[in-house]
Amino acid sequence: MVRLIALVGAIFAKVGLFTLGGGLAIIALVQQETLSRGWLSQPEFLDILAVAQVTPGPMGVNAATFTGWRTVVNAGGGAAWAFAGALAATIAVMLASVVGVAFAGTWFSKNHDKPLVKTVFAILRPVVSGAIFAVGVNLVLAVFGAEGEAGAKCIYDVAKLRFELLPVAVCLGTFVLTVTNKFSPLWGLLAGGLIAVFI
Repeated sequence: MVRLIALVGAIFAKVGLFTLGGGLAIIALVQQETLSRGWLSQPEFLDILAVAQVTPGPMGVNAATFTGWRTVVNAGGGAAWAFAGALAATIAVMLASVVGVAFAGTWFSKNHDKPLVKTVFAILRPVVSGAIFAVGVNLVLAVFGAEGEAGAKCIYDVAKLRFELLPVAVCLGTFVLTVTNKFSPLWGLLAGGLIAVFI
């Protein structure tokens, strides 16, 4: 179990180091790492995302915490081991950001107007946008059942897509209201939860 927790910490340290763009951008890499290693199933990953979104705090950190916990539980660890897995994932995913802000924050505040820095960020913005868009597409495919080989490596089989009226209505309604109004997606999450409980 110690080896698994150390591996969870190493994977989330890599995720924290190589992900730019915040909580949503981190999800694609977390999904790839956890599903391809068989740590989580696609439904478990989607459940973790839902809980991470409605739990107070940064979504990426919350997702790491819950993923660390669930990974150890799935491997047969008890509550104490699961807590250690959650702690390892949480600290590891924040490590690069904390160190980066501590050492590079002052430099960036002095140099953010320089042409080279502006050019780098002009390139990074569309990359991050593309990663976030890919996460959205992946989640829609996964939610509507297009998982491939046990969800491994984020491969999807579009032929397996299945649409049910209420989930599609909640999904589209939340999307349209969020894009066109100052509508919080949390209301969509609440509607989805109520539908799951009462219907």
